[in-house]
Amino acid sequence: MKKIITLEVGNSSWWKNRKYRREAAREIREMRKKGFQVQFIKKYQLEANNTIIYGDYMLHPLKK
Repeated sequence: MKKIITLEVGNSSWWKNRKYRREAAREIREMRKKGFQVQFIKKYQLEANNTIIYGDYMLHPLKK
């Protein structure tokens, strides 16, 4: 079963960028510990006045 998740991976502000990257890395690390292979798909930003950068990731369960 494949699953796609969207994480906030960055921001145009340097200190918010650091915060979002740290949180995304923590989330990816937890998914890997649960037994998923994490594959990056794409990075994008919404058209609104939002400065958050989003990233889509596909989760594959590891075969044992």
